[in-house]
Amino acid sequence: MSDILNTFNSDEIASITALIDKLEQSSFDYMKLESEGKSITIGKNGVIDAAGSPAAPATAPIAVKPPPVKLAAADTAAQADAPLAETPAAKAVVPEQEGIFIIKSPSYGLFYAQPEPGAPTYVSVGAIINADDTIGLMEIMKTFSAITSPVSGEVVAIHVKNEETLEPGQALVSVKVK
Repeated sequence: MSDILNTFNSDEIASITALIDKLEQSSFDYMKLESEGKSITIGKNGVIDAAGSPAAPATAPIAVKPPPVKLAAADTAAQADAPLAETPAAKAVVPEQEGIFIIKSPSYGLFYAQPEPGAPTYVSVGAIINADDTIGLMEIMKTFSAITSPVSGEVVAIHVKNEETLEPGQALVSVKVK
């Protein structure tokens, strides 16, 4: 990796880092830049190229291990053709109940139920939580974000396991609102 980074000067690395930050905040899935014989493609949530084909080889390729998430157009089409009961999102559907609030995943990512290995979980069934309490962490491209509860109440069900891959809108925790 250091050999690859030596291909870019410190100003270029700072610019690339700034572009990654801007991409993360945008609604775009990827960005491809070509200049002065160098090419770089930056993707988020596992998207490398919108056309579904790998980017053309760059003068200085950068190997990036995407998170284990499927966002490619081909995967979406395959899921659309599959019976509804077999799709991962269908397995995660939790019926709405009066007085129960379902905290859902805001996006694709990897769920962590505890702050570090061996530590206690953020929440457990029967626990009383307050609004803005952390119920878990979501990792997207090595960036961790806290998932917080928008309501106060008692945790009545936890629908995901530690290190489970999440999809947008997937049920995480059910809370009996107080």
